[in-house]
Amino acid sequence: MTDCGRITMSPRDDIVAGSTVTLTFTYTVGESGMKSGGQLRIATPNDAWEWPEVPLHRYFQKGHERGGYDDGYVGYGRKNVRVELESDSDAWVDLGAEERCPQGVREQDGGGWARQIVATVRDGDLQPGDVIRIIYGDTLWGEDGIRAQRVCPTPKDRFHAYVDIEGDRDFIELPGDELQVTVVPTPPGQINLVAPAVVRPGEPFAVKIAVMDEFRNRPDRNFVGEMRLGSDHPRVAMPGRAQFVDGDGNLRVIEGVRSEVEEVHRLSAERADGEGDRYLSNPILVTQREMNIYFGDLHCQSMYHSDSIGTPAEGYAYGRDVALLDFMAITDAGGHLKDGWVETQEATRDYYAPGEFVTLKGFEYGGHEGRGHHNVVYRANEIEPVLDAIRGADYEEFFAYLRERGECIAIPHHTKSWTEWDCYAQDLEPLVEVYSCWGSGVEHADPLWEKSEKPGSGVFNALARGYRFGFIGCGDSHAGMPGRSFPEDRQWCVMRKSGFTGVYAPELTREAIFDALKARRTYATTGVRMILEFSVNGVAMGGEVDLAETAAERVIRVHAIGEAPIEQMKIVKNNETLHLRECSREEEYFEYVDPTPARDGDWYYVRVVQEDEETGWSSPVWVNV
Repeated sequence: MTDCGRITMSPRDDIVAGSTVTLTFTYTVGESGMKSGGQLRIATPNDAWEWPEVPLHRYFQKGHERGGYDDGYVGYGRKNVRVELESDSDAWVDLGAEERCPQGVREQDGGGWARQIVATVRDGDLQPGDVIRIIYGDTLWGEDGIRAQRVCPTPKDRFHAYVDIEGDRDFIELPGDELQVTVVPTPPGQINLVAPAVVRPGEPFAVKIAVMDEFRNRPDRNFVGEMRLGSDHPRVAMPGRAQFVDGDGNLRVIEGVRSEVEEVHRLSAERADGEGDRYLSNPILVTQREMNIYFGDLHCQSMYHSDSIGTPAEGYAYGRDVALLDFMAITDAGGHLKDGWVETQEATRDYYAPGEFVTLKGFEYGGHEGRGHHNVVYRANEIEPVLDAIRGADYEEFFAYLRERGECIAIPHHTKSWTEWDCYAQDLEPLVEVYSCWGSGVEHADPLWEKSEKPGSGVFNALARGYRFGFIGCGDSHAGMPGRSFPEDRQWCVMRKSGFTGVYAPELTREAIFDALKARRTYATTGVRMILEFSVNGVAMGGEVDLAETAAERVIRVHAIGEAPIEQMKIVKNNETLHLRECSREEEYFEYVDPTPARDGDWYYVRVVQEDEETGWSSPVWVNV
């Protein structure tokens, strides 16, 4: 067997999430040597690690700066990577940085979705025992090191090292026992205070308080101490203090809170010792209306999805106990074809608690023929083996299979990147994911989209075709922490926070949530618990209005309650702005009458933007004439 050498990493201490560190990787050339043109690649555990900044190539040649400066480095631009070579040969090492998967290394083996330091041997061969030393986070230029990832993985994460000793770009991964890294959370810092979005006057409800670290991870220890609780209205009955003890696991549920006043309330929590900030709850609408609003995420991943982390059970526990979601689904790409499929279904079953926390069985399917991805969500949760019947199926076969499966829905996502709208099944696709950590694909010139756009894609193109989708917001963060709405978790190309789906349902059960999803009683947000009501002639979002004639009046009503003051509300009709309203308060309500003649198939939705740029989108309402 070819001896390709060995690699070590130092230091091996635990790394605090979000801290700055310097890591040294020492590669010792094996008995087979390393030819000129050979490469060593160091891949970060995920690309939430700081980008490797290498010396500029036009000033770097044969280890020396061509303008006369020593050590091969100049001060033009930031640099955080340095290389040292111990060898008697005339070789030198050229540095680069890329994000790619080395030839012959599969993404699921750790080669993809990561930032890589590339060290290429030039002008000579290396001999056995020669050493290449890469300093990642080097402080030679006065830098503080590189910033480590802010998400804390479970289980341990690791760097990967690949070597090409012949210079033919046929890489072999080096044993990685020395490259394991443990990232630990910071101390308790933030408070997540969540109440039901809708409650009835005089009826008791529960408020949940979760303690997190500064990056919304589970903290490194339990918070022990007292918190002061408050309300913005005097007629809210609730305890003034909550005591956290070591056994609470950083979660307290305050039962028996009541409000007698049909208004909007917000609660507050802060540490009684005066340390830290004061945190507000989501808006609480006290009303006699029957329908409730629940918030969740239908696009979550576990360790069985690409580069994501954590077991399905850990994902559900985080969504329930830290993010404080009402419902969620773990939808791993290809999860239905892997051994983890049964484990995921079992966790979905085990964490389901009607009235408290809803889990939905699901998986992600996609990529075939470039037609995009779908998340499949089921109404029931029978445990079944790996779904070999759709292994490699095209979309026609996939849709046919789902029609035989009973009650399930397929939700397209990545709607501006990969979706091809010729692939559409009206009976199976009542919803579309309009927002995730990738950004928003609702409008053509969407302010929440920074990436390239596949021609013909985007939700606006689907609506123009006459497709009738309800809108949802999701996560897709690959952080293993569903509902953790935090930007740039593990992929630099996803610059946005995770989103939430708001659902109108009569109760918090799997059946009620699924039925609401299928009926399009949904709206999307950028990860805030905004209350959003939208109707046309009294028909709520997701519904259809029947008009007897084109001259019939269409009265549009919008009611929004933000977590911050609302700056703008825009009614969109058939992909055009129908009415734009400037706002300034946290709660806004208005009516607008469309004066133009109605056409069969017209559709309307509202986009609500807060002053802090957090955004919500109602599902459309369609007109039948």
